[in-house]
Amino acid sequence: MRIVVMGAGSVGSYIVSILTDEGHDVLVVEQDPDVLNYVLAENDVMGILGDGTDPDLLREAEIKDADFFISLADDDEVNIVAGNMAKVLGAKFTIARVRSPKYQKNNEFMKTFMGIDYFLNPERLSAISIELTLGYAMASSVESFFHDQVEMIQFEIREDSLMANKTLSDITKYGLLNKVLITIVDRDKKIFIPGGSFKIMPHDNVHVVGTPYDLRQLYLREFGSKTDIKSTLIIGASRISYYLAENILQKGYDVKVIEVDENKARKFHHMLQKAVVIHGDGANSTFLAEENFEDYDSAIALTGIDERNILIGLLAQKAGIPEVITRVDNKDLLRVTGVLDIDITVTPIKEAANHILKVIRSKENANEFSISSLYLLEDNEVEAVEFLVLKGSKVIGKTLNSLKIKSDTLIAFLYRAKTGEIIAPNGETILEVNDQVIVITKMKAFEDIDDILEGEWIENLF
Repeated sequence: MRIVVMGAGSVGSYIVSILTDEGHDVLVVEQDPDVLNYVLAENDVMGILGDGTDPDLLREAEIKDADFFISLADDDEVNIVAGNMAKVLGAKFTIARVRSPKYQKNNEFMKTFMGIDYFLNPERLSAISIELTLGYAMASSVESFFHDQVEMIQFEIREDSLMANKTLSDITKYGLLNKVLITIVDRDKKIFIPGGSFKIMPHDNVHVVGTPYDLRQLYLREFGSKTDIKSTLIIGASRISYYLAENILQKGYDVKVIEVDENKARKFHHMLQKAVVIHGDGANSTFLAEENFEDYDSAIALTGIDERNILIGLLAQKAGIPEVITRVDNKDLLRVTGVLDIDITVTPIKEAANHILKVIRSKENANEFSISSLYLLEDNEVEAVEFLVLKGSKVIGKTLNSLKIKSDTLIAFLYRAKTGEIIAPNGETILEVNDQVIVITKMKAFEDIDDILEGEWIENLF
């Protein structure tokens, strides 16, 4: 695919690196020469220095031949104008980063009026991700599939876990997982997609998949009652904070927001009057103590400064708050959070990348609706992809045992639209048309459910 990316800031540069890793032909448009030179030095891409809202520059970029135009500048209006121009000049599909609530609330109108195919809001996506994580105090991430009917959570195996020092076969035999499946194991930064003989060890970080009910039962057994989140302290009146607070207030959460900038605090309170908004320094331990910091069930650091968020996260953990979530954008600092034992981080650029890849892969496929969800996991070493089994697929009517599935690839769960069933598959499960299937894989760039099959096996079908 030929892809033009306008804006090479933190979001743009990350997405450019992901797209080039997948083998796409990427052209970067950027106004800042230093930023452009950095991106060009780090990636095998071409670049044009200039304004992405200039029609002449877009023509120079041969936008009429672009399969995708992605506008990722810091300004919503600039992204909208650039996306609209690119569409008019012939770009096949346009994606614009638009973060303001006023545009979010009029999403469909904006698409129709401005001719932009997909609006990307990393902050809103991050808020949804945080909302999912609330309630799993000991989980380091939560992802959702099948419209929230199946979830994937990540947590560390404790020394006293009933699963510790047992193979997956034994864990299954003793009913310790019920209908939940262990899909990924991170052991000292080495990643496994485990089979039946794989032994789970203390301190393994595992990703498990199941229905919310079954996951909850497993979680309660592993961690007891540390699950009931009723009050949330948000530090930083950011866009993510707004989307998150708006959602969880509707669910009855007790929400307090602390913002160091008095004007921002006042504006935030005006936008969300049901939230308690306090002007103060959320990184000051004395101030936090005065606000009864330690009494909250969860603390979420969402300022615009990574280092500040990490400090707040450490203060929250020291205070014994059950669930602590920090926003971290810098890739190098993300590694530091692991060293500092910060359990949960949210990264808007990764949320953006997940959704952009989902759109691009779907469009690459002739059956453009084959991918419903896509998540990059374990520092992009593993993908979790939700596929729709379409008519004509090679997997239809075959038992999973009979399929020659690529190595390091696992079918985790499926949703049978015909009956509305959520199925934890086994070797005798037969895939049907319109099934939605969760695939966990270390392979890259799957676009279709048939990509899970070894090529030789497919050839032998004919």
